[in-house]
Amino acid sequence: MILSATGTVAQDRDRDDGYYGGMDLHLVCYGEGEKPNVQTVPIFHWSRRHHEFDTDYATVMSRRQFDSIVQIDIHGDEGHIWLPKKLIPPIHSGGQDGWWELHDLQVGYSEIHAKYRLNGLNKPKVKINRQTGHISVDGIEDFRGTCEEHNSGEQRRF
Repeated sequence: MILSATGTVAQDRDRDDGYYGGMDLHLVCYGEGEKPNVQTVPIFHWSRRHHEFDTDYATVMSRRQFDSIVQIDIHGDEGHIWLPKKLIPPIHSGGQDGWWELHDLQVGYSEIHAKYRLNGLNKPKVKINRQTGHISVDGIEDFRGTCEEHNSGEQRRF
């Protein structure tokens, strides 16, 4: 099934450039997020000099997974993404009440592509497959999930 939209989609499908603008689309996407995690762990080793165990500490970097929800709103040629606090880094620039402006928004018949800026080093890319509803957000914090369309109080799964 295709993530549809209200507006002028039927007219835009005849265009040759693959762009289908002039629409309103609200998606709620359920899935899993992943972000960097740093832990300090104890390391025990035998001290030959003292004949007992000594403790050292090491810092280990890993990725932490969690369940999450993101929202996408597209109105005409503009779009925004809502992120839960788990997907927002401690140092960020911009955003208002969890909403971030989408840049380089490309709404095609089969896919939606966009970017947003969390800070100078973290500019995630968003890709939504409109046939399957699958979304991927690739940045320092990642998200993978499936989107449902929410329009006019109606809820449909795609």
